[in-house]
Amino acid sequence: MEIMTRDFGKIEINEDDIIEFPQAVPGFPEEKEFVLFPIGEDSPFIVLQSVNNSDLAFITIEPGNYLKGYEFEISDELANKLKIESNEDLLVISIATIKDEIENMTINLAAPVIINLKEKLGKQVILDKEDYPVKYRLFADKEKELVE
Repeated sequence: MEIMTRDFGKIEINEDDIIEFPQAVPGFPEEKEFVLFPIGEDSPFIVLQSVNNSDLAFITIEPGNYLKGYEFEISDELANKLKIESNEDLLVISIATIKDEIENMTINLAAPVIINLKEKLGKQVILDKEDYPVKYRLFADKEKELVE
C-alpha cells in the first residue's frame, strides 16, 4: 500500500504495520490509522505518520531512554482496550515540539502515546498533570532524573 507522508514523500507500507487508534489522537478525531518511521538509523526520533492525512505527522521519542524514573501505571481499562499482555509488547513515545532550534526542543511527558506493537493498537493517554510536565526540555540536562 502506498501512502503520502509529510517527511518522506510517497512510500510503500505494509498494511500489517498500521497502528489503529480506536479513540483517535486527541485533537484529530478523524485520524485513527498511523505508522511509525525512524527518522534515521542513528536517530532516536520516530515519526508517527497518519496513513490518511499526509500533513499529519508527529516527531516522537522514547522518553524512558533519556529520563531515569519516567514511569506511570496503565489502568486495567486501558490494558484491556489495548489488549496488553506483556510490557515487552509496549512502545511508549512522547510527542516532541521544535519551535526554533533543536536545543530548545520539548517533549510532552504528561500525555505519552502508548502502542501495543504486537496488536497494533495505540492510544495517547493524559497523565495527572502534577506527575509530569507538558513541556520538558529534552536537552536541558541529559543527566536529569525524574523522581516521584
